[in-house]
Amino acid sequence: MITATAEQSGYSNSSMTNLFILVLLAPFGVLLASEQNEVQKPGDESPWFCHNLDCPKYTLVKKYETFEVRSYEASRWMTTEVEGRYMNAVSKGFMRLFRYIQGDNEAGQNIPMTAPVAVAVYPTADSTGMGKSHSVSFFIPPAIDPPKPKDARIHTLNVPAGTVYVRSFGGFAMGTTDVDQAKVLADDLKTEGLSFDETSFVAAGYDPPFRPINRHNEVWYHEA
Repeated sequence: MITATAEQSGYSNSSMTNLFILVLLAPFGVLLASEQNEVQKPGDESPWFCHNLDCPKYTLVKKYETFEVRSYEASRWMTTEVEGRYMNAVSKGFMRLFRYIQGDNEAGQNIPMTAPVAVAVYPTADSTGMGKSHSVSFFIPPAIDPPKPKDARIHTLNVPAGTVYVRSFGGFAMGTTDVDQAKVLADDLKTEGLSFDETSFVAAGYDPPFRPINRHNEVWYHEA
């Protein structure tokens, strides 16, 4: 799969970085205090990379050298679909959902930030490696009954329990980075003879931009 450079995709490196920060900085700004004290809460069995945020629960089924097999419990997400270039689309979708959890809903209810921010990506054979339709999703903890959105473009997504193949990587993930990592995961899955849904993958981000090290990103393929 050919990977586009920033210039080929219509963005300079600086503009892509600035947009990435705009997308992610606002919601995680409320977590600055907790960043100073990241001792895991007693009884909290969530992975370290959730950083004390609610995350979808899973059981590790098997660990390969380059990826994991996870069995996820059924989960609920608030989702919005956005058209356009990856970074612009993610920015719009993210802020749309962030306004929702900050009280822009029928109940005026604030909902805690969760992790990961999940973006459904649809691979293509062109130079970008991805289509222009994206779904951006925030996880909703089971204890929360999500209020009705004011924005009709936001809806609830119920994901059934299932098996997910996950490749983890560090650094700052951009759209082309996710495409490259998903391609590696797909190749590894084919090598192992594992069947998966090739029509889309999920780019899952767990970190705010002000965390310079120990960053954790994932790409997911669902079992076919």
